Amino acid sequence: MKKFWIIALVLLVTSSAMAQGPGFNRQNREQIKAARIAFLTNRLELDTEQAQVFWPIFNEYEAEKGELVKKYNKQKRALVGTEGFRNMSEENASKMLDIYFDQKEAELALEKKYIQRFKEVLKPRQAWAMVRFEGDFRRTVLDKMMKRRQGGKSQRGNGNDGN
Repeated sequence: MKKFWIIALVLLVTSSAMAQGPGFNRQNREQIKAARIAFLTNRLELDTEQAQVFWPIFNEYEAEKGELVKKYNKQKRALVGTEGFRNMSEENASKMLDIYFDQKEAELALEKKYIQRFKEVLKPRQAWAMVRFEGDFRRTVLDKMMKRRQGGKSQRGNGNDGN
């Protein structure tokens, strides 16, 4: 029953954030952040002791991941300039690919670092759920959006793809 209420909270928060239209403001971000926390807490089935150790590590991870995104997005924007992606020179496109791979390598290194730290707190099953979390959360939100746009009918499966 607890699981039901957490999932209901996630869906309620994300749907109210999406219902406010295409503008994405601070309140929307806070609502989605709260939904992510509820979703992850439920997904990992954290006990009190685990939660006290896990959340500070997770917050560090999120902060470092955010800094990586900012760093590489800044580099990408500098290459795109005012021309836009479609009009980018071949030289800049080649540099963009280098930045893309640098970013992927940095993200992988960060994930490896933090998965090791998470494994000190979490059971292996929970650590795997942590790896799957972002994709699962995104699919849950997208499914909810699709249902709303289609009057309650979903084009996606039940989310049980076995991965």
